[in-house]
Amino acid sequence: MHAPGARPEKPNIIQVIRDRYPELNETNKKIADFILQNLEMATFASLMEISRKIGVSDATLVRFARELDFGGYQDLRQALVEYIRKIIYPTQKSSILDEQGQHPFIDLVMKKDIEYITQTMSKVDPKGFDVLIEFLLAARRIYCMGWGLSSFLAEYLSFALQILSHDATPVIRERRPLVQQLLFIEKNDLLITFDLILYSSEVLEAVEYVHREKKSVKIVTITNKPLAQIVQYSDLSFFCDMIGHEFKLISLTAPLCFINAILEQVAAKNPAKTTKALVAFQRVVQSSPLHYSQFELQNFQRQFHPKECKGSGP
Repeated sequence: MHAPGARPEKPNIIQVIRDRYPELNETNKKIADFILQNLEMATFASLMEISRKIGVSDATLVRFARELDFGGYQDLRQALVEYIRKIIYPTQKSSILDEQGQHPFIDLVMKKDIEYITQTMSKVDPKGFDVLIEFLLAARRIYCMGWGLSSFLAEYLSFALQILSHDATPVIRERRPLVQQLLFIEKNDLLITFDLILYSSEVLEAVEYVHREKKSVKIVTITNKPLAQIVQYSDLSFFCDMIGHEFKLISLTAPLCFINAILEQVAAKNPAKTTKALVAFQRVVQSSPLHYSQFELQNFQRQFHPKECKGSGP
């Protein structure tokens, strides 16, 4: 309910497409489906690329935009840009600041993140999680792929698996396209793909390639919706809550919690290998003054490994 005299918030482009969807013809529904499932490409690719991908003419795209009361596809594109901008950089009006008068800011953020974590972890199938751990332990090499925000998750999982002595490599946007980095993925390798919120056509291309050309490679996808296109190519899928109805900021706490659960289970399944890897990491990397403060390291060891530090000085 709006405050007296306040103007109701204008529906965003995604809401408009969903509201008008039932009255669209088959061709326009095909275009609408493409936009909803390929937000990034629909926003930033050229008109020719989009029409070719969907299998319609440029003129059909323009007519679709006019069907939704836009002057043309360029106006519709601008509405998509605005939608993405509000997701990434939410304004105070649509953010958690609306509730700051009722709840302390930090307390509210904490409660929302706990809610995301709870919702995410409650939806994890225990049998599916065990299968994921089996995939990880059996893999010759583990490729962790992500684009945009998802690339941080891919890098973190890869980094942590390397510390645990697993052959893991991040597949993120750099000088080479994602699909090029997967050209030599082989039998007994594992591909873990993060594709959250703003789905990437480049990630989809890479997953499609592995599914089509490397059929023996297991594919695990971590995304936020069962309708995400990469799900159809995966052997195993998990879903994370990242953005709520009132809380418009994108939160990575739920997928990070899920990653930590993976790492803890991997370590617990092979404690001898884990211990050996951590000891090697501490001896070679942490004990080097080039990488870590030795004073802080000694404090850490006294706190967490007091028996090992007896007699090592004050």
